[in-house]
Amino acid sequence: MASKANAGLDTGGSAQQTRTYKRTMNLIHPTDERDYIPIADHGLIGNLRTAALVSLDGSIESYCVPNFDSPSVFARILDKDKGGHFSITPLEPFTTKQNYLPSSNVLQTKFMNDAGVVSVTDFLPRSPLAPKSSLARPTKPLLQWLIRRVECVRGRLPVQMQCAPAFNYARDAHVTTLIDDDSISPEATGNGERTLSKKDYEDILEKEWGQHLRKHTGSTIDSPSSDSDDLAQANPLETPEDRKTVPDKPHKKALFESPSLTMDLRYVVHAEDSHGGCDGDAVPDVELNLLDLSKKGHKGLGVEAEFELKEGQGVTFIFRIVPGSPVPEGTSKEKKDDKTPKLPPPSDVEVKQATLGAVPEGASGQGHSVGLKVDMNLTVRDSGKKAFVGGIAAGLRAGSKNGKRPPDDPWLTKDLVASLLQTTNKYWYDWIRKSTYTGSWKESVLRSALALKLLIFEPTGAVVASPTFSLPEYIGGVRNWDYRYSWIRDSSFTLYALIRLGFTEEANAYLEFIFDRLRDKNPDGSIQIMYTIHGEKDMEEIELNHLDGHKGSKPVRIGNGAADHVQLDIYGELMDCIYLGQKFGKPLSYDDWVLVREIVDYVVEHYNDPDLSFNLDTPPRFDSSIWEVRDMKRNFTYSKVMLWVAIDRGLRLADKRSLPCPNRNKWLEARDTLYEDIMHKAWNKEERFFGQSYEEKDVVDAAVLIMPLVFFMQASDPRFVSTLKRIMKTPERGGLTSNNLVYRYDVRKSGDGVGGEEGTFCLCTLWCVEALTRAGNNDRALLLKAVSMFEDFLLYLNHVGLCTEEISDAGEALGNAVQGFTHVTLISAAYNLSRTMHTLHEPVA
Repeated sequence: MASKANAGLDTGGSAQQTRTYKRTMNLIHPTDERDYIPIADHGLIGNLRTAALVSLDGSIESYCVPNFDSPSVFARILDKDKGGHFSITPLEPFTTKQNYLPSSNVLQTKFMNDAGVVSVTDFLPRSPLAPKSSLARPTKPLLQWLIRRVECVRGRLPVQMQCAPAFNYARDAHVTTLIDDDSISPEATGNGERTLSKKDYEDILEKEWGQHLRKHTGSTIDSPSSDSDDLAQANPLETPEDRKTVPDKPHKKALFESPSLTMDLRYVVHAEDSHGGCDGDAVPDVELNLLDLSKKGHKGLGVEAEFELKEGQGVTFIFRIVPGSPVPEGTSKEKKDDKTPKLPPPSDVEVKQATLGAVPEGASGQGHSVGLKVDMNLTVRDSGKKAFVGGIAAGLRAGSKNGKRPPDDPWLTKDLVASLLQTTNKYWYDWIRKSTYTGSWKESVLRSALALKLLIFEPTGAVVASPTFSLPEYIGGVRNWDYRYSWIRDSSFTLYALIRLGFTEEANAYLEFIFDRLRDKNPDGSIQIMYTIHGEKDMEEIELNHLDGHKGSKPVRIGNGAADHVQLDIYGELMDCIYLGQKFGKPLSYDDWVLVREIVDYVVEHYNDPDLSFNLDTPPRFDSSIWEVRDMKRNFTYSKVMLWVAIDRGLRLADKRSLPCPNRNKWLEARDTLYEDIMHKAWNKEERFFGQSYEEKDVVDAAVLIMPLVFFMQASDPRFVSTLKRIMKTPERGGLTSNNLVYRYDVRKSGDGVGGEEGTFCLCTLWCVEALTRAGNNDRALLLKAVSMFEDFLLYLNHVGLCTEEISDAGEALGNAVQGFTHVTLISAAYNLSRTMHTLHEPVA
């Protein structure tokens, strides 16, 4: 046995262990043609402006810049060939693991091979949370950078980085240029110094002051002109010794210029010795090269770099919008053409706006960048052969220390990126530790809270339903929607969940956003079911037929045609959110109460109308309910219940806050009438369940599970228990439950005007868990079923605890990711199930 145990060891003193077996499980071969990565195999990072999906194999698969609803720059998840990607992958076969740092939204992906382990840490920077008592605003702007920190933690491993943006949903062409990076500080070059050789200074003279000293072609140097000979003799700055110590190869960055957006990719290298200190002589050698993917449909060059990392070495890549460049919203600064003649500086002069960038050979007049000019405020003094070079370096160091660069474009150093990682991690940790949740399944609940926080657009307080667009509800199907907007329904439920966990600031911010919308109601007094994150109403739905769609699921859509639907249920979710906000958040002002009264008055006036709004210039709009049915008008049971909630919460607010309510009696009458109508018109007496609508009482709909959750009726009511048990049956027996997962309704029995198939809805499964929990107060068997169903559902969370919208029969995650509604209902189900189990003294997880 001992001989077999030691058979895999190299007894010859080799540093690397050999094995008698071949590891093949989950092994990824980098030479294989890369196909689509499953939707569930992604983590999400964000900065409360936008978000990015990061795949298990280290690729940025979805990233819209600068905001959630901006055009995509990377969309590989929707087109594996030309969607655009930013990948970091070993060049040797590897296995991979991915996790969030504890209590954080900073994502870590590890690539493992017998020869070494490489870690990639991905994040979008955040500033630390200000103290609660502090009224001071942050002094530094939010750096909207995508940062990817690559480090070797064991052995050595060759790595490939590819950055291939595809601007404006892969519709726009772009120009790619490799130029000198003028943001790299003296400390970032690896040896702690940054000096300008004579060649570099001559480049500055040539570009800034029109003095042609010598021409560079690749790494060779042409013979200088006679003028340059004279100047070179007048300033003999470079000796043979200098040429040995000063690198001739400048630090490059990639500049990507599209018609609407200009971005760059920069990097900084670093290394640590075995004691954790700086080992500047051992920094990795990284060089960017152009990458042509035009055969795959790309409309511009990308860049790539292949480099080897050994233990302690690292490189951090930063992808960002170039400061001062135009942004997709159309606001841009005009470039001034300063034709004022410039002269070479004398020997003692302050040099400003030095351009260290270069134009590729033959690129003049073809739209290529000529580099970025920055005010470095350098003082150059010629005091001898080497003193000039030293003066340049000293000026650079002084500029760095004195903060002479703009706040949104600081010197790029390894210390800066390390600090950004630390402060970002601290931001998320400080935020999640404010949670008041102490129940069971705490890890899943807090991860859901962190995921929901990523869906908030901080500038306005709006909450997106999902940060992704057009991921399919069924592989190969047509149900592919853009969810990067703020639905009244989804947002209200999101704030409910966060309030339950003690996060009231987000509730206050969203309520300010929604009251601004109430001040801008439609002419008939109604509000839209959704708004952009900026509060706008226009969301034209467009099909992007040039994109393949995830695993061929077409069409790819942006915008959302449901924006002009009338979904009556939103008034209930909105009023419930306002009501909860009053219990735990900012008190309601009189002016805001008047807006609330107007909403309730509108509901009371129209609660009986299946067709709410007619416009002579457009087709009639009708109640399409929570599922956004697109084919016919109906009196949906879910909508009627939520209309009851809207009136009920208005009455409760008036009573609890002693607010004036001139139409109180009218509200009371409408609420009671609605209740009676639902109990009679939605109830299927023969089958004993609440139907989907007054018109289709024979269709089972999981949306009616909301009844006890919003206190419309007790979960122990025989009518509801009978409905719940019908939903718990399999589809073959007339129900909606399969493998402890719940469909929203049977699309084969109830047309919705869309067509195609879909998976089970995570939202409905979790509503069912909570309904079982509430009914379980009086029936222990139902309570135990709720625990079983919830535990089963947690198995479908992905490797980092995130949820999608749906789950297929085979257990594959479907729909947009991350889906806020799913995490909302997970929190609510866990909260109520844990509380109920504790109250009844049942064993808990």
